[in-house]
Amino acid sequence: MTAIRKLAIIGVGPRGGYALERLIKELVEQNKLFNIQISLFEATSNFGNGQIYDTKQVLSNWINITERILELEERQRIQNKGLQINSFPSYHQWIQKDYKSIAKVEFDIYPPRAKVGQYLSKRFQSLIDPLIKSKIVTLHKELVKEIRFIDHEKLELWVGEHSHEVFDEVLLTIGHQPTKLSKQISDWENYASGHNNLDLFKSAYPVKDFLQSKNLSNESIIAIRGFGLAMIDVARAIAERFGSFVIKDKHNRACAYQIEQEIETIIIPFSLDGLPPAPKPLNAKIDETFKVSALSISIFEKEIGNKKIQKEAKSPDFLIKSFARIAVDIYSDLAKDNKLQVPSNQELEKLICRWLKDQNIEHTLFTPLKQAAEKSMRDFVAMATGYLPPSLDYCIGQVWRHCQPTIYKALSYNKCTDQVFAEIIKLDESTKRYSYGPPVESIQQLLALLDAGFLNLDLVDDPDIELTNQGWSLEKSSNQIIATIMIDSVVDAPKIKSVSSSIVKQLLADDLMKVVHDDLGVATDEYGYLKLKDEKNKIPIALLGRLAKGTVIGVDAILECFGSRPREWAKQAANNHIDWLDKK
Repeated sequence: MTAIRKLAIIGVGPRGGYALERLIKELVEQNKLFNIQISLFEATSNFGNGQIYDTKQVLSNWINITERILELEERQRIQNKGLQINSFPSYHQWIQKDYKSIAKVEFDIYPPRAKVGQYLSKRFQSLIDPLIKSKIVTLHKELVKEIRFIDHEKLELWVGEHSHEVFDEVLLTIGHQPTKLSKQISDWENYASGHNNLDLFKSAYPVKDFLQSKNLSNESIIAIRGFGLAMIDVARAIAERFGSFVIKDKHNRACAYQIEQEIETIIIPFSLDGLPPAPKPLNAKIDETFKVSALSISIFEKEIGNKKIQKEAKSPDFLIKSFARIAVDIYSDLAKDNKLQVPSNQELEKLICRWLKDQNIEHTLFTPLKQAAEKSMRDFVAMATGYLPPSLDYCIGQVWRHCQPTIYKALSYNKCTDQVFAEIIKLDESTKRYSYGPPVESIQQLLALLDAGFLNLDLVDDPDIELTNQGWSLEKSSNQIIATIMIDSVVDAPKIKSVSSSIVKQLLADDLMKVVHDDLGVATDEYGYLKLKDEKNKIPIALLGRLAKGTVIGVDAILECFGSRPREWAKQAANNHIDWLDKK
């Protein structure tokens, strides 16, 4: 009987689908695509696109990077004896847009996530059909609950109460995992369960959950925990349930919110600091004013990628100082173009370094932290659309965004201590109010809701919250509103010890995962394979994605799902199979 090597991929969203694509490519190129059986497990049944890019979700959920930079590469034809997988177009080819010929003054498009999901799903289907026909791959719409290491080399997957089968290797690409409820959310859950007139939604997604609530009406008061990207999706979805947005000014995407019926619904977002996200530049022309030159990026990568500097680092200062020099040059040019009076480059560099270490500092060049959220939103929109010179904080955030791919490349698998790397990740997270900001149109829509009285920001900055018989009572500076629906739009960080999914808890309990840092994820090698506490021991389990944050940085973006890490895993996984074949 011919021996078959078995490999499982658990979690087949964009990252898992691309990892499979690259593995097949590697095996075909080396003419080793035989004696292998690959089982794919995706509990949502959204093979290739996952839950985030569900094709059936509401169109008000937008992707947060412009189509202009959504460069998902074309898949070339894969062919060997008995197998032919046709080529599949790049995303730009698929939407039939050539961004080299589109004018840079055209406003950027941020498509619905469902549309990107269609691309991902069709790309996966075109890959999988020939593989299923050739009996190389099988699909399983099941939730894997445990992975058990047996006989010091085999892996047994458990689905429900019964083992599925034994595998030689497993790749985990499981993305967002459920986490333990905070005390606040746990208390709210107990409270809401005892009141039929109240609803608590512990996640912003799927949006249809709260849109279908019997308690959602034209008189609802809806509180949203969080003031970021997910909150915008929630607010937009609820607003479009009762009315519609109309563009008033195509040049800056200013909107009006129109309602045909009388409505008293109010949306009340709130967060710990009450600071709004800053929109990305409106178009390529404005965005280019923050772009870093190829020479500067090359120097930056060499500086922060220096292993000796990383090893000796006591803090993220080496990254901050290297970045600050880039930001100084760009802001100085912008100030000159806008005829602004600014300090010397040396003083600017110090100011940028101070801000990156503590964004609570005040200075005339920074957007005031104490001004009303609405004022900051209008200012940021003006900066993003070229009607107002950028503040220094806005400039830093946009330049950081352009530097992020280099930061992620140079500082993944670095030589820094775990503590220093945790501080670097915290630094990157702190910039995301700017670097991961929404489209201009999203902020314009929020402003339209404000103008229409549909959105209320009076309580946005850390209100006091009490649980009453009528609902959640939010109060701040003598303003009080009682909400009957509460939606938690805060996305949990990938803190591995807080993850509550059975598969992760079991791997931790069996010491098959090494925790990098209390606030981060697990350790993996440069190919994505799990590191154990005793690094001499090796196990055939790889993990790609956000649970590896702490070994790598920059794990959540879709471009990273199609990046170097799945490719590196595929090369090593192919080599593992070739080694196994050589021993037979």
